[in-house]
Amino acid sequence: MIRKLAPALAAALFASTAAAQVPPPPKLVVLLVVDQLTGDLFEQYRPNFGEGFARIASGTAFRNGSEAPGPALGDLVKARAPGSRNVDVSGEKSQVSDALSGRNLDQRWYWNANKFDTDVRSARVPAVVPKVNAAIAAALGQPRPPLEPTSFCKSKPSKTQLARRAGDAAGLSASPELDGGTLALAAGLADEMQLGRRADPDVMTIELSATANVVRTYGPGSQEACLQLTELDREIGDFLSLLDSREIDYAVALQGGGGAPIPILLWRPGFRGATVAAPASTADLTATLATLIDIPLANSSGHCLEGTPAFCPQR
Repeated sequence: MIRKLAPALAAALFASTAAAQVPPPPKLVVLLVVDQLTGDLFEQYRPNFGEGFARIASGTAFRNGSEAPGPALGDLVKARAPGSRNVDVSGEKSQVSDALSGRNLDQRWYWNANKFDTDVRSARVPAVVPKVNAAIAAALGQPRPPLEPTSFCKSKPSKTQLARRAGDAAGLSASPELDGGTLALAAGLADEMQLGRRADPDVMTIELSATANVVRTYGPGSQEACLQLTELDREIGDFLSLLDSREIDYAVALQGGGGAPIPILLWRPGFRGATVAAPASTADLTATLATLIDIPLANSSGHCLEGTPAFCPQR
């Protein structure tokens, strides 16, 4: 009798254990977009990343990603859960972030010449915005010395090592300072708005534009591009550490840009995945994130990406 029951009992125990390992939907989804981060550029620098990029890449990494139109995740969430917050912070006002966050926004802030500005005029201005703008203005008023290259960056040709004159707003935009300010504002908004701390899931889209500005100015093989990506790795790591310190249940997706293939990465704290050679699109990414937070997609051009059990769970 015991011998007959053993297989069924083992199956039941295995099933309950597997079910217990499926995490609940996160309360905050963060979508990072790095303009001009191509798949080739990401793979070239990947062995040298040790902080933010490395953490996210320890999840599931699709190396053959492509950009494809699809519904805006922020609009999907607001339609399903009106109490959710949809926030967009960008290094420039672009169609990329608009397509991802959508039109139904609680807050949108983008870099506009020398400060962060908004076109959501009906929303209250959070207290963190003028503080970040004041901090950037103070930094812009001082010259920035050349950045010290890592051993990996030293072998690459350099023009300025991202040194900047006082008052040079264009130089600030083509440097890690822009991404640092964008992530600082995003972190401040997450704190002030208490994102990820209510019943409905919140969505934050962060478009990081400095890599594109540096690549256009100095070239993808320059020491300046190497310095930019090294600093961005640190900045993203600091941003994730802040979310960790707030004990927020969150998930992160990262997508590159600038022409196929692009990297598409999915990560949750405590979850490890693998690098996948199968193709994936940004429409698939949206479908995967919607599945993660239990939002049904009808007639979607994308599908939930296989190989991401923490994002496409069988609940």
